[in-house]
Amino acid sequence: MTRVLYIVRHGQTEWNVARRMQGRRDSPLTALGRTQADLHGRTLAREGGVDALVASPLGRTRDTAELVNAHLAAPLRFDDALMERDCGDWSGLTLEEIERAYPREWRARADDPYHHRPPAGENLVDMEARVAGLLDALLTDPARRVALVTHGVMSRVLVKRLLALAPVDAVTVRHPNELVYRISLPQPGAAESAYFLEGQGPTPGCW
Repeated sequence: MTRVLYIVRHGQTEWNVARRMQGRRDSPLTALGRTQADLHGRTLAREGGVDALVASPLGRTRDTAELVNAHLAAPLRFDDALMERDCGDWSGLTLEEIERAYPREWRARADDPYHHRPPAGENLVDMEARVAGLLDALLTDPARRVALVTHGVMSRVLVKRLLALAPVDAVTVRHPNELVYRISLPQPGAAESAYFLEGQGPTPGCW
């Protein structure tokens, strides 16, 4: 039986709207964000449900997971491995504020986004190491259909690892709040990706 992992990003938050770097900090879901989370739950229910949900413990993902699970009634647990990137000194700043205060670092980020580490923060290599153990466990778990409720940057890391993408390709993967990824693994070492955008799909590939 094919193993399936769904990657669900939290719904839109107030800081998403403000273009403010959240990282490990939090801001509430907007009304649109709650609607997005509800739609994600309906999408997964239409897919036949899941055996389990695993979510980042941050408030925005916790709230999203609970809204999703209202349609699934699946076992839900929280795992620190799925937390968002630690943005270090950039946490809480808008993108414009970061560019003004850290111009050299901001340019370095654009040159090599996978390996760039914000001051006192994590890069995507760090995040991949952090989540590797959880992914390895999930790929051998009896639960064969699992939804991971996580964050935008962590989603990119998960897709990169599951599809064995090169870093240069991984950084082109996008995961807006209104999208759910489905990664199907018919056998070890083989993976197929598709996505649902605003409940419509599946569309093959990555967004």
